[in-house]
Amino acid sequence: MNSIRKTIVFLLLTGICVAQSAPGEGNLAGKSSAHRVARKTVKHTEPAVSAEDIKQLKELIQAQQVQIDQLKQQASQRDQQAEQAQRAAIDAEKAAADAQDKAVATAMADTNSKIETVKSDVADLKTTATNVAVTTQGEQKRVGALESLNSRFRFSGDVRVRYENFFQRSSAPSHPEDKERFRLRLRFGVDGKVSEDFVGGLAIATGSQADPTSTNQTLGDSGNSPNFERKTINLDRAYITWNPQAYKWLSVTGGKFAYPWVRTNPTFDPDINPEGFSEKVTFKTSNAFLKEVSATGLQLVLQTNNASTTPNTDSWAYGGQVGAKLQIGSRWTMVPTYALLNFVRPNGAIFGVKGAGPAFAPNFMDNCTKTGVKYGSATGTGFCSNFQYSDLIVSNVVKTGIERLPLGFTGEYEKNLRANPSPIDQKHHDTLYYLEASLGQLKNKGDVQFGYAYTHTEQDAVISSFVESDQFHQTNNEQNRIFFTWKVRSNTTLGYTQWIGRFLDMKLVPAATATNNPYLKRGQLDVVYSF
Repeated sequence: MNSIRKTIVFLLLTGICVAQSAPGEGNLAGKSSAHRVARKTVKHTEPAVSAEDIKQLKELIQAQQVQIDQLKQQASQRDQQAEQAQRAAIDAEKAAADAQDKAVATAMADTNSKIETVKSDVADLKTTATNVAVTTQGEQKRVGALESLNSRFRFSGDVRVRYENFFQRSSAPSHPEDKERFRLRLRFGVDGKVSEDFVGGLAIATGSQADPTSTNQTLGDSGNSPNFERKTINLDRAYITWNPQAYKWLSVTGGKFAYPWVRTNPTFDPDINPEGFSEKVTFKTSNAFLKEVSATGLQLVLQTNNASTTPNTDSWAYGGQVGAKLQIGSRWTMVPTYALLNFVRPNGAIFGVKGAGPAFAPNFMDNCTKTGVKYGSATGTGFCSNFQYSDLIVSNVVKTGIERLPLGFTGEYEKNLRANPSPIDQKHHDTLYYLEASLGQLKNKGDVQFGYAYTHTEQDAVISSFVESDQFHQTNNEQNRIFFTWKVRSNTTLGYTQWIGRFLDMKLVPAATATNNPYLKRGQLDVVYSF
């Protein structure tokens, strides 16, 4: 502070001296050289420092001293405040440290307590987890077994309730004018993967054992189950299929199975499940036109006779079918197939091993029959013709641009290559024509399908025992079918079918069967629940 005071005094004195000398220097700077010469010649006397000046200087110094003292006092106060702040900071830091130590100690104690609690809980959890793991493993084993069972087996079936009516104006006793009835059908099947290469299955269905073409049961049928009697259920399918993983294109089936070949209802009723053996090979191609080719071999057992008194009366059929899948453009898919099926001694299966039993057919035996047919060493009633089906079927699906309304069209030409001339007119009645057109599909909820089909079946074109059972007659008939089906739910359909049929050739109809030829109108209203 003394150095500051000395500096201030020095500056004040210097300032006073400068102030007193400044006017002379200013005039010298402002005058010309002539004036400077005159000043040299004229003597000038400088004024002396007065007592008043000294007094003012002292007062100024005293004022400065007062300011200096005030500054010293302020500095002292600041030092005291800084010292107090420092002591407060030290105290606060110490208090914070003490509080932190206390908090750490408290937290450690609390943490140790919680750790002990957690250890206890973990021990409990381990015990619980072990128990749960054991339980879960058991449940997983059971679920795995169920999943394995579910993946290996596929269940299917349906229940159908039908209202049916008949209207025909006829004088024939076999055709009442009006009739109506209610019918029930139940089917249930399961298919299972026996191993990687084998698949097996079975199915049961309602119906009569004596009629393989129908699974219907008529409610209150006086000849079947009146007065709420139980309905008959039979084994409908039982088979094993070999489909080796190394040769996925090969499939061999034996037993009682669904149709392994392409056919139509006028040749084989949809409720029939043939018996015997079948072999099929299918090859897919990368060709844009030819998508798939297939070939099927058939060995079907109709009847096996073990009686030693009637040898060589076994009945069976053999043959095969070839087919392809063609893609014509982006919208048209065609599936042509050709089958050749030869029947060996069918008389034994239809008329009995001696030709004396009933000739089975769903409605009527419309084929030409005769007596004197050989059954080993015996003779009896049998067919006028032999049977070998030559069957060409072409199925088509055309996309219309509306996904739910594809157009379907099927045409069939079938001929019995072993038909004999009829004894009545000496002509071959050996040909079947079938045409069907439909619009729509039945894949998803809300889908609809409707269509029309026409069948022209001559007397000996096919065996009456195996064809569509809902027709007016089995052969020697022309049949119209109009159908509509609506998929109300994903598993429920509602449908109506109208059959309109009559005889094709009245010359071949026995007089006792019909005296005129009106159309028989048969309506069927169906509700089907599938599962």
